[in-house]
Amino acid sequence: MTDPTPDTTTCADVLRLTEQMTLFRIDFRIWSGRKQLRAEDLHLGTERPPEDLVSLGSKKVCNPEALRVFHRHKKQLERELLAVGTRFLGGYLVPDRLAADLQTSAATISAEAQVDAERFLTDYDRHIDAWCAAYPDWSAAIRRAVDPVEQVRRQFRFRVQALRIESSPVVSADTLIDDLKDVGETIFTEVEQLARGLEHSFVGQAQLSRRALGTFRRVHEKLDALSFVDRRIDPVVTAIRQWLARLPATGPIEGQPFLEGWALMRLVSDAETMARHGAGLLALDALMPLHDNGPASATAVSSPTIADNHNAGESSCDFDALFEATNTDFVDTAADATALPLPAQPAAAPTEPTAAQDFWF
Repeated sequence: MTDPTPDTTTCADVLRLTEQMTLFRIDFRIWSGRKQLRAEDLHLGTERPPEDLVSLGSKKVCNPEALRVFHRHKKQLERELLAVGTRFLGGYLVPDRLAADLQTSAATISAEAQVDAERFLTDYDRHIDAWCAAYPDWSAAIRRAVDPVEQVRRQFRFRVQALRIESSPVVSADTLIDDLKDVGETIFTEVEQLARGLEHSFVGQAQLSRRALGTFRRVHEKLDALSFVDRRIDPVVTAIRQWLARLPATGPIEGQPFLEGWALMRLVSDAETMARHGAGLLALDALMPLHDNGPASATAVSSPTIADNHNAGESSCDFDALFEATNTDFVDTAADATALPLPAQPAAAPTEPTAAQDFWF
């Protein structure tokens, strides 16, 4: 049964996102340096064509290394947009407050790519000659497929578009709301990919090198820029920010800060865990909105200790209801890895057993 109550919150979220974000589309067209492999090409030699020359039904008429620079420019631009933005409708959605700087950076990268294209086209004949010399038995097939330089010039284009998102008033079925509902999940998935290599900095280690902090800072930068997109993001941002602020200015990270970093690594390395964590703290904040030191969400991400985790299990019996049972798999693993003894507790009257509360944020 459909709920007749209009979803005003969703409409407000859509309006906020479309008015505060810019969609960047990368329109880079790069000559492939390939032509279709024809039947007569296979009869030019007695041996099979080498894999470096022929693959997937096409033959390479130019050294791919000469074209790799253009793909590097495109990847650089994608990294800069993803650092503070997220994928959306084939482009990259970024906050308006950062759009001007990104547009300037995109223009610079596009100009550099165009300069490299002109340099490549100037040396076009030399690239073709060198490729034919590398495969003399197949040079006839290569030269027969080579296009004139002016035709190749038209295969290059380096352009970035900055667009405003707006639904068409003449379309009856508007899917923009559904598309924007998935933006938060997309952000969490991208952060998971960004943090994929963090585990190697912790597993089997007693201290964390400062080089690994770069990944944490990139995760924080991305989530902080996009925190207004999904309310579940803010508790994760706060946890990382407070942990980074507590770290020593120099030297390796060890002891309690190392354990906190290990828990944060497990958090940001899983998109579903981040989403549940943010939703859980928001629900806790709704249950206990007022505290002397601020909202519950701010308290929940303060510096954790093992004793705090143990006492939380006795004082907040409803906390488990905020998270699914799978959360305990994460925190139990963290507790086993630390292998630190819990402080002794005073004797108390027997009570119903409660699940261990080891959630650190």
